[in-house]
Amino acid sequence: MKQKLVSIVTSVLTVLTVTTAPFSAAAAEKPMDYTIKDYTTAESFYNRVILSKAFQTSEDRAANGEMLQLPQYMLDRMTTDALVEAVLDYPYFYDIYAFEDVQVGVDLMMDTFNGVQELADRDDVATVLLDKYCDEEVLTDASADDDVFRLTNMEVLLAQDFVTTKFSKKDKCRFVKNVASKMEDKVASPVYGEFTNSLLFDLTEKNCKDSTILNDMQSVRDSATITYVYTPKGTAVAAYLNSSEPLSFWQRMKITLQYTAAYPNAELLALASGKYNCHSYAWYQQSTSNDKWINDPSAYWKDGSYKRTSVAAANRKMTYFSNSNNALQHSAVINSVSGSTITVTSKWGQCGLYKHNATYSPYTNCWLAYYYR
Repeated sequence: MKQKLVSIVTSVLTVLTVTTAPFSAAAAEKPMDYTIKDYTTAESFYNRVILSKAFQTSEDRAANGEMLQLPQYMLDRMTTDALVEAVLDYPYFYDIYAFEDVQVGVDLMMDTFNGVQELADRDDVATVLLDKYCDEEVLTDASADDDVFRLTNMEVLLAQDFVTTKFSKKDKCRFVKNVASKMEDKVASPVYGEFTNSLLFDLTEKNCKDSTILNDMQSVRDSATITYVYTPKGTAVAAYLNSSEPLSFWQRMKITLQYTAAYPNAELLALASGKYNCHSYAWYQQSTSNDKWINDPSAYWKDGSYKRTSVAAANRKMTYFSNSNNALQHSAVINSVSGSTITVTSKWGQCGLYKHNATYSPYTNCWLAYYYR
C-alpha cells in the first residue's frame, strides 16, 4: 500500500513538473502585462497568472478569480471554438464539483467568469460545442496525463440553457444520437463513474425546456440503466440496474432503525438497500448482492415458468395483490408453513430484507395472496 501511495504521489509530481516546466521563475515574477504578444492563448494567460507571485501568495478566492478574467482583447479576437477551449481550461472550472448541486456551481461560474459569459452570448455556441463534443473520444483507459473530466465538462456546458435554446432541429438529433453512443461507451469504460455518467441527464432535465430533447434524453437514460433478466422459459423481464448503492450509509441506517422499532417481530436479514426490491429477490436472485430492481415480474407466471396454486409450501413464491384494484404490490419467498402460519422472506422496497410472518409486514393491507410453484 505504501509503495502504491508513493507511486501516486510521484505521478502527480511528474504531471506538475511537466505543466510548469515551460515557465521560468523569472517569468513567474514578471508583472502582469496584458499584451497580445505575451498572451496569445487562454492557456498561456492562465499559466502566467497561476505562476505569478500575486496569485501564489493570495488567500482570497475572489481576488484570484479576478486575476483569471480573460483580457478583453482576447475575448474580442477569439473564435467560438477557441473560446470553448478557454472555458474548458479555466482553472476554477472544477469548482462546480464542490457543490452538491453541480448547477449551483455552474451558475456561480456564470456570475463570476467573463469567459463563460462571452461564450453564452455567441450565436454559434451550440453548433460549435456540439461539433467538438461529437469529435471527442470516450476514454477506454487513462493515465495521469489524461483529462478524464474533459468529456463531462463539455456535457455540463451542453446541458445549459444558453446552449440548448440555440440548437437547430438538426443539432437536437445529433446531440441525442451522440449522447446515446457515448453513454454506451462510458458505461463500458472503467474511466467514468456513475455520477458523471448521469450528470448530463440531471442537468438537462433541470435546465432544458425543450420537450423533444427531454423525452429523447429520458429514452437514452432508460436504455442505459434498464437491463433484462430472463424467466426459466427465456422471457425477457425489464430491470433497472443499480451497480452502486442509491441510498447513503446514513439513510440505510436510519430506515433500518425505524423498521426495527416498528416491526420488532420481523427478523432483519440484511440492511436497507435501494439496489434490489422484493420482486427481484423473489423471482430473479435471492442474494443481497443482487443489483436488479424489477417493477413487473408477471412474465414469470404468464409464460408458464411458474404456475399458480392454492397451496402454500416451502420454497414456493407468494405475491400480494391489492384488495381494491388487484394490482401487484409485493413478492416473497415462502420459508415454511405451519397450520395457518406462513413464514416468508421478502425485501421491503428500499428497506431491509426480512424473515417474517406473511401477515406481518407493510403489505398486510394488500392481503390478496397467490402462491406459485
